[in-house]
Amino acid sequence: MPANLTADFIKARQRFREATTPEGKLAALEEMLRTIPKHKGTDHMQADIKRRMAKLRDAQAKSGRGRSTGYDSIPHEGAGQVVLIGPPNAGKSSLLAALTNAKPEVAEYPFSTQIPVPGMMAYEDVMIQLIDLPPITPEYTESWVYNLIRNCHIALVVLDSTDGELLVDELVELRQLLEERHVRLIDGEPEADEERIREIPAQIVLTRSDAGEADDAIEQALSLPVLRVDTETGTGLDALRKAVFDALHIVRIYTKLPGKKPDMTEPYTLANGSTALDAVRLVHREFVDKLKYVRVWGSGRFDGQQIPSDHVLEDGDIVEIHLR
Repeated sequence: MPANLTADFIKARQRFREATTPEGKLAALEEMLRTIPKHKGTDHMQADIKRRMAKLRDAQAKSGRGRSTGYDSIPHEGAGQVVLIGPPNAGKSSLLAALTNAKPEVAEYPFSTQIPVPGMMAYEDVMIQLIDLPPITPEYTESWVYNLIRNCHIALVVLDSTDGELLVDELVELRQLLEERHVRLIDGEPEADEERIREIPAQIVLTRSDAGEADDAIEQALSLPVLRVDTETGTGLDALRKAVFDALHIVRIYTKLPGKKPDMTEPYTLANGSTALDAVRLVHREFVDKLKYVRVWGSGRFDGQQIPSDHVLEDGDIVEIHLR
């Protein structure tokens, strides 16, 4: 039976032949396995690709590169850490480039992202950390990718709208792969984690189209909210920034010195439900023992009201800390 190799497979095979690093060869092999026609005529070719992939992974493990990459944990920066996940060639890198000052490699071929690429996204006066991750596939995904997902605050599931009917299948497959690694994507705030299960608030981001025909089916597949963006025109990016900020469930607090104007340039961020005492502790831990009282502008009955330490702050409040 003829192999009838696709153009995508032939391109991936050429990239494999030209690759000079084990990582590049492995990425090309993964793409070859994904694009090769699945029938009896390619059984031997599929087996050979899998054998080459296993050999490369074994070599990485023996050299220590397969066991520890240093990517298992990336320090949180800004008001929260958000990871971009999804299948190959979904537009994650383009989205990161559109939302931040990061310079990820944006290519038409899949698996161009092989390491985590962080960037800082601005929402009004708050900075939020975004991290572009390598694609998640049934063939192979590094364990550190799942570790970073488990440790983030929010996951954005990025999908290419032009995949049409395949979108729901991609979502179901992605959910299965994550749950096999004890990660569950949810809409809303996590409840008490089950044993070994990590719940991650998530939203779906559809790129490269403004059509909305598949939205209902996609939402039902993962029970997650759907946002549409176009990184070339900028459509939907502002709505996405706000959705991410809202999903973090934080409030911004500003400070002022007695008799001075408030500093409105760089807010402190706290979880919803935080109190005046939490804000004092965040400004300086030692202030807690020296605290005399706090005044608030915003959520008090009147501006400059002296409030108890358990007063719950609201987004945009200005606090004035008085010490003994």
